Parts: sequence; structure tokens; C-alpha cells
Amino acid sequence: MTSIIKTDYYEAFDYAGKALGIVLTPFATDAVPGRDPLRTRSDRDENGMVDYYEEADEKSERFWRMRLGEFLALHVVREDMLKEGMTPRRYDRTLLSEFPEGYKLWVHKKGDPHDPRKDFYLHGSRYVRQFRSPMEFCLHLKWLANGKPMKPGDKPDCQCCYCDGSQRQGAISAKFGYYHPGHHDQNKKRKDKDKDGDGKGKRRSTASVFIPAKDYTKLNVA
Repeated sequence: MTSIIKTDYYEAFDYAGKALGIVLTPFATDAVPGRDPLRTRSDRDENGMVDYYEEADEKSERFWRMRLGEFLALHVVREDMLKEGMTPRRYDRTLLSEFPEGYKLWVHKKGDPHDPRKDFYLHGSRYVRQFRSPMEFCLHLKWLANGKPMKPGDKPDCQCCYCDGSQRQGAISAKFGYYHPGHHDQNKKRKDKDKDGDGKGKRRSTASVFIPAKDYTKLNVA
């Protein structure tokens, strides 16, 4: 394990040229106490259904940290290395060692207690109630790793869909190659035509089209 770059907010380590590990410092956080979900008891309602949060399992947490590490490697570590005149390289695997200090991943379980719907949320930020996916958190994490610059009025100079608000998450994801909103828009137009009786043939699906991503939950970083 070799340290390849270090700032006040993170340090990146090379693992024999095969994997990259990124460790955040205690300064790379905007977490405040009291941001955890309130409903953490698995009590059933009058219909026998559940609606509560519990801490996410290790496999799910690792998946999030793999995706976040991959983003930081490309959009923070690489940029900082270039500024220092260093030559960045691509790694087969990348891992963020831990979430920012004070952050925690939760799973919301709702419905049938034997097979509830499960949605994951990252809690902890002072400015954002929760992040619903690794991609939603990527730009906020980049802001943390870059030193948390602020705008006038004590507002975060962060480009995530919550802090900035000028772009929807679909547009942000498309910008980084995770989502093609154009396909969704085209399918929506076709469906609207079918509803009006102007379309030809069968109705087309309006499902969003995502670029397939690697399943990092089965990988192990040395």
C-alpha cells in the first residue's frame, strides 16, 4: 500500500497497482447530530404492515462506497494529481474506506414484514435531509473532498441536485454517463401519442433507460 496523494480532506492509496483506496479525513464532512431517521422500530400497524428504518447491511454499504470511490477517483483524485503534475492511472477497483464522519446508510423497509420494499438512504448532512443513491451523493461528496467551499450567505458551493437546484438528478446522471434522459423523453412522447390515438402499433414502454453498471457488491479490494 502506497500513498499517492494527500490533502487536508482525503488521502489516496495505491494497492499494488490494482486497486485504489480513498480515506477521508475528519475535515471532509458536514454532518451534524440528529439527522438519523426517527422510525427505527419494526412495529406493525393495524393492517400488519411495517414502515421503519434500520442500518444498512455491510454488502449494501460496500456497494455504495465502491461507486462513490469510483467517482472520487475520476473527478477529484485524478484532477488533483494533474494539478500536481502527476500522471494518474486507472484502477480495476476503487473503494471509499468509510462514509464521511457522521454519515450513515439506512434501509427503509415498508409493507409486508416478510418481504418489505427496501429503499436505501444516506443520512448525516447538515444541508440535505437524505441522499437516495450513490449518484445523488457523488457531487456533494466531491464538494466535501474539495474543502467545502461556500457561497455568500453561508450556502454550500455544491453542485448536487439539492444544494444547487439548477439541474435535476437525471440531467446530472446523464452528464456523467449513468443515465440517458433522451430515451425517456422519446418514449414519453410515444406514450402521449398512443393515449391520444395518434400513435401506430403497440404502446411503447416509458421506462427510463440506464447504462448498465458493474455489480461491485461481489468484489473484494485487497
